Amino acid sequence: MKKSIIIGLLLIAFFTKAQERNIKKCATSHLMEYEMQTNPQYKNTVESYFNGLEEWLKNNSNSENTVITIPVVVHVVHKQSHNLGIGTNIPQIQIDDAIRILNEDYRKMNPEFPNPPRNTFNSYAGDCELEFCLATTDENGNTTTGVTRTITNSTHNSGFDADDNTDSNAMKRTATGGKDNWNPLKYLNIWVCNLTNSQGGQTLGYAYLPGQQSQAWTAWKDGLVVDYSYFGTVGNAATASNNDGRTPTHEIGHYLGLKHTFCEQTDAQGNTICCDNDNTSGGGYVDDTPAQKDIYWGSVISTTNNNTCNDTQFSNAFTSDVLDMDENFMSYAFTTWMFSHKQINVMDYTMSASTGQGGRAALKTSNGCNITGVNEILHDNLISVYPNPTNGRINFKITMNIKVNNISVQNVLGEEIVVVKNIANDIFSLDLSSFPRGIYFAIIDTDKGRSTKKILLSK
Repeated sequence: MKKSIIIGLLLIAFFTKAQERNIKKCATSHLMEYEMQTNPQYKNTVESYFNGLEEWLKNNSNSENTVITIPVVVHVVHKQSHNLGIGTNIPQIQIDDAIRILNEDYRKMNPEFPNPPRNTFNSYAGDCELEFCLATTDENGNTTTGVTRTITNSTHNSGFDADDNTDSNAMKRTATGGKDNWNPLKYLNIWVCNLTNSQGGQTLGYAYLPGQQSQAWTAWKDGLVVDYSYFGTVGNAATASNNDGRTPTHEIGHYLGLKHTFCEQTDAQGNTICCDNDNTSGGGYVDDTPAQKDIYWGSVISTTNNNTCNDTQFSNAFTSDVLDMDENFMSYAFTTWMFSHKQINVMDYTMSASTGQGGRAALKTSNGCNITGVNEILHDNLISVYPNPTNGRINFKITMNIKVNNISVQNVLGEEIVVVKNIANDIFSLDLSSFPRGIYFAIIDTDKGRSTKKILLSK
């Protein structure tokens, strides 16, 4: 019974609606449906994963957790004509920005809190206690930036087709115009490339649910794919329409076992129906996200009041009918800002289950990030930049016992315009008045990791 339910939950009823908008925010369900049909071993692993989840939740849903850092490698697959910082060959500041957003979202430190646009589900929002670090050590123990850059072949010079069951994974193989993965038991692989060559329009990203990494012959598929213009919010993503920078947040949710919050089933006539998509047997066991029939594509503001299903007809955490949780990262809304507590439980299970169970516990023993304290700088005010905006002179104030190795100032293309090394003072100033007005980024490398600060030069 569970096997048929799992496949049923992966139907892509939303696909047609997405095509009408010439955009598909996420192609995960399409990818999963095909993989479950063609790869029996993976299908069995996914079923085993959800069976283990059900059992684990009975005894561990209220357990205390520690913060886990996941090493990330970003594979930039770009056109030959795109030099560093141009088009598909995205600048480093864009990659840093994407990692920053992930760290904020998965620690409930995103700017929407503590006072989000609406407070309907504030009490349901939690801290995932997961952080992300660009790998500092590669598979061979060598120092790395955590970023690879690969020129694609002529076949994919115009992009990759996310709707094609073969082409959707082509960027993951060097032989097919992409870049071979790093060991998925030790690293989260993210491929950033051009996905605009999709039959149904623009695809933002996709990922597999846990399980691919447990099979030696399909482990190369594990990870997520994100269109280059939806990875981060600066650099070459700055002009992308409806980009909130949360596509990687959404896709990593799938990577860690989460399903969409809206129903992905249809009736016999192909019409959307009400269901609790992530809270059914074999489907996720997330009972604190409401049942939802329709996809909401708009922004969530204080007056957003979508209510597509009657929650009293479902067995979940709600004792009365409530609004749709459109602000959830696993929805399709334009503005999202939260994971629920039960979603976090699922991710906790994923990070505790063994590879054989479809889990990702092996990531916790990876030495891919051997620099400690990276995320403290990202989250705390250990380095302040002022005045900002500035008409030219910018000050850097370093607190506590942090050694600053160098400060590099880059423009939005990732081009370095100023670099200062061996900074000994707690307060240091730079004069940017000779440069054109606009947005710049200060990349501050310290003995405790890297911090990126956005600077607005408004002269």
